[in-house]
Amino acid sequence: MSLLAVPIIAVSALFLVLLTSIFLFIYLNKLKSKVEMLNIQMQSTCLLVNELQILNSKLQQEFDDISDKNEQLAAENEQVSKQLEHRIKSLQHQSIEQQQLVTQWQESQGQDKFYNRAFKLAEKGADIEEIMSECELPRAEVEMLLSVYQQRARSK
Repeated sequence: MSLLAVPIIAVSALFLVLLTSIFLFIYLNKLKSKVEMLNIQMQSTCLLVNELQILNSKLQQEFDDISDKNEQLAAENEQVSKQLEHRIKSLQHQSIEQQQLVTQWQESQGQDKFYNRAFKLAEKGADIEEIMSECELPRAEVEMLLSVYQQRARSK
């Protein structure tokens, strides 16, 4: 090897080291800028995550409030339903009682008709047999009716 060959190899090696250093410097700068961009993206992502967590907690609170109101309304509706059911049963019971009273009144009106007719026939002077056949009343009732009519007629 010659003496000239050593400095050429050294210069070549130095040139290669210098060239590699330049490439590494450029590559590191690009990496540095990429890392900075990633840091900025990470910070903005963290901000978004924080905002989303705040929104999530607000929505959760609203959901809890609505759930509480819903439970209160359901309890109120159940109470109102029970009151209405009780009122309906009470009204049904009253309706049945009134129906029974109407039926009793109608039945008593039917009997009163016969007695009123019998009283009118007695006023006209009808005898026991005629009143019995017209009003479909038994003999004992017609006799009692006539005696009441006669007592009234005497007292007038």
